[in-house]
Formats: sequence, structure tokens, C-alpha cells
Amino acid sequence: MSDGDGSLAVYVGEHACRALDGILRVGAELPVEIVHGTRTSLRRLRAAVRTVPGAVPDAAAADAALQALALPLGEVRDADVLAALLASEAEDLEPGPARSAAQALLEDELRSRRRDALAAVEAAAGTGAWREGAALLEAWCRTPPSLPVPAAEEVLDRAERKVVRRLETSGGEPSRLHAARKAAKRWRYAAELLAAAPDDAPSHEHIEAARVRAEAMQDLLGGVQDLEIAHGLLTELVTAADDGSPARTGLEQLRTRLSARQRELIARAVASS
Repeated sequence: MSDGDGSLAVYVGEHACRALDGILRVGAELPVEIVHGTRTSLRRLRAAVRTVPGAVPDAAAADAALQALALPLGEVRDADVLAALLASEAEDLEPGPARSAAQALLEDELRSRRRDALAAVEAAAGTGAWREGAALLEAWCRTPPSLPVPAAEEVLDRAERKVVRRLETSGGEPSRLHAARKAAKRWRYAAELLAAAPDDAPSHEHIEAARVRAEAMQDLLGGVQDLEIAHGLLTELVTAADDGSPARTGLEQLRTRLSARQRELIARAVASS
């Protein structure tokens, strides 16, 4: 189906411009919301390429160029997500020396990780791969590719089946659930892309229903993955902390709390398949 009013091209152009604005800030301040917005726009562009690959010249090269921008920024985003998650969870620990020591250690560690991740982004910005990605964004911001509208129900039902298959074969393993999360993310962004197509009431009802399910599944599986990363960090810090120190006690309490939460989310995810 033709993108009669150019809605999909507008969608691609908007996200190309947003992502371009974000990467042009590299070397200056990159607050949490800019990193998140830039990463999200890059993901939506990659989803567009994968959903309608034949419409983009050399789709594989375009996807690789976008990924070259997204991967370094992902390290910054991971540090931001961890900082928010652990700060919130630590607040719910029993007040006292253990909590205070754990909070101070986590703040220092995550500040250092974000600083290192930003330095890696600045280093990546000097590479040819980064310049190719930036050039692609600039071109799409100026003149976005015209995308044909694929059969929405076919695309989204296929994407949903992939998520379900990965859930069914996950065995509740976080690494396999992470693969299901990636599939859910692609499902969601495909639905968001198709929602920008020319209005067709029956099709849009199907698209919106799929988008809601995909977003809920992505959030659930994202919670599992965030807790997995947090658990790994806490284990590193517990191992490095002195035996019996307040910091170690607080970190162990926090790790136990997050492990219980992750088990709950895993059970919900597996049951949903």
C-alpha cells in the first residue's frame, strides 16, 4: 500500500531530526532526557528500516550506521537507568548506617560509570562509523525516505508470535527473556510506525491494540533486564566491599530485595505467554 499522504516519511523525518539534534550535543552536556530521547528516536528509525527494508537503499548499511550511533549512547542510558532504579530501591531500605553507606557507594560508582560512558561516546564521535551515521540522519532529516505502508496486521501478528515463541522457550532465564524483550521492542516500534500511516479505522484499531500489548510486554521484560544488570553490579560491589562493613550489609540487603522483585517479574512474564 502506498503512503498516500507521506505520513511515514514525516515520522522518519521527525525522528531523524530529533536523533541528529541529540548527537550534535556530544561533547557538551548530555542530560538524562536527551540521551533517552536520542536513543529512542534511533530505535524507531531502525525499526522503520526493518519493518519496510525494501524502501531504504542498502537497508543493512543504514541499520549498521544507526547502530553505530545507538550503541555508545546505550552505555550512558544504562548508567542512567541503573542510577534511577537503585536510588529508588535504596530509599526503601531500613534507615541507618547500612543504607547510607550503600547509597553513597552507589552514587559514586554510577557517577563514575556515566562519566566513562560519556567519554566513550566522545571517542566514538571521532570515528568514521559515527560520521556515516550522522550523515544519514542529516540526509533523512532533510529528505526522509518515502516508505510504502506494509500490511499492518501481518507485520504485527508476526512480530507478536516471535515474542510469544521466545517467552515460551525462555525457561525463565533472564538472558532468554532479554531476547524476548528485544523482540517486544521491535513489535512496539513497528506498531508506532504503522500508527503514523494514513488513517484506516479497522487497521488502526488493530495497530493500537498491538501497540498497547507490545508496550506492556516491553516494560515487563525491561524490568527483568534492568534488575538483572542491577544484580550484577551489586554483586561486584558486594565482593569488593569489606566483610561486615555497613556498605556491604546495605548492598546485600538491596541485592536480596531486587532478586525477589525480579523473580516476581519473571513469573509474570512466563505466565503471560
